[in-house]
Parts: sequence; structure tokens; C-alpha cells
Amino acid sequence: MTDVDDWEARLAHELDDIRASTQQLRAAVAAIRGRADKHGVTVEVDARGDITDLRISPAAMRTSHTQLSTAITDTYRAARADASAKVNRALRSADPRLRAAAEQLKTARSQPNTAPSRPMTEDEIQAADDAFFERRNRDGWTNR
Repeated sequence: MTDVDDWEARLAHELDDIRASTQQLRAAVAAIRGRADKHGVTVEVDARGDITDLRISPAAMRTSHTQLSTAITDTYRAARADASAKVNRALRSADPRLRAAAEQLKTARSQPNTAPSRPMTEDEIQAADDAFFERRNRDGWTNR
């Protein structure tokens, strides 16, 4: 075997290891759920922060609309924070090569978007709404 053959074999083995680690991390992150209970409201979110379950107790329904809105918003934020902490724990235990890539992605995402934002048009809102409901109808309303 030549040096090039050895190098190719080591590289192929390393790529296989990275692929396996990526699949394990992907599965671990897909299983993550953040959860919070506050003021009669329970919210569960996935690793991206999308709501997978929302429960409102009868007692919470008897509060004012502003109290209920605040309870839902606060609980949602707490559930997202819980999911984010779990994702960070999963990343800390992941392959170091994946952690480095994840840090690069996180840094890129944290850069401010210099493009000016504009309000969505009614057609864009409708399209986003349709996409959400299509995804929920396809994947289910509770991803348990």
C-alpha cells in the first residue's frame, strides 16, 4: 500500500466516524423536548423551539385575556430555554469535530441580519400559515 492509499483509508474511516456521530447527534436532538408549566399553561417544544404540545387548564381559561396571553408567552419562553439547554448538553457530549461545526453555525446565526426587514404581505402570511398547517397535518399535532 502506498502513502496515498493509507491516507485515503484513514480519511474514509474518519468520514465514516463523523457520519455515525452526526446520525447519533441528529437522533438525540430530534428526541429533545423542552417543557414548562406556569399558571395553568403547559408548553412543550422541540429542539427548534416549535410548539409540539400546548395545554391550557380550565382555571387559566378563566383569567383575563391579557393574563392568559402573558402566561402562554412566559411558558413558551421557558420551554424554549429548557430545550435550548438540552441541545447544548447534547452538543457538549457530541464528537468534538461536530461541536466545532456547531459553534461555527451558531456564530453565523448570531450575526445580525443586515438586510432591512419588512412586514410580510398578506399572501406571504397566508403561505406561511398554509405551510404550518400542512406540516402539522402531515407530521401530527403532537410529536410524541
